[in-house]
Amino acid sequence: MNDELQPTGVKQKSDQAPPLALVGWTHLDMPNGIDLRVECARSRIALDNDLIEQQDIVMTRNQALLLARYLLKVTGQTLPEEARPTFWARVKSVLTPAKAPVCGTPRHWAS
Repeated sequence: MNDELQPTGVKQKSDQAPPLALVGWTHLDMPNGIDLRVECARSRIALDNDLIEQQDIVMTRNQALLLARYLLKVTGQTLPEEARPTFWARVKSVLTPAKAPVCGTPRHWAS
């Protein structure tokens, strides 16, 4: 099959299904990890006909971090660095007193 979603130059065994192409993903936070749902299509024709397969992968937060680091490394990318506050923003934060939290309704004490 000559399809643009299929990787080129990859030989597969005759008893194996063709590789899937990742077309999307979502995640659900769990108390101790992440439920990653990946959405894949077998071909452009399958994608055009909304024949998308879903697979849930449950992983720990550490596994998710290792996967993220691996993907960044193999793609040659890095995370953007957080912008450092400007000089004036730092001065303002030092000079401006922190506001006390505002309570709901004032209490009326019986006298």
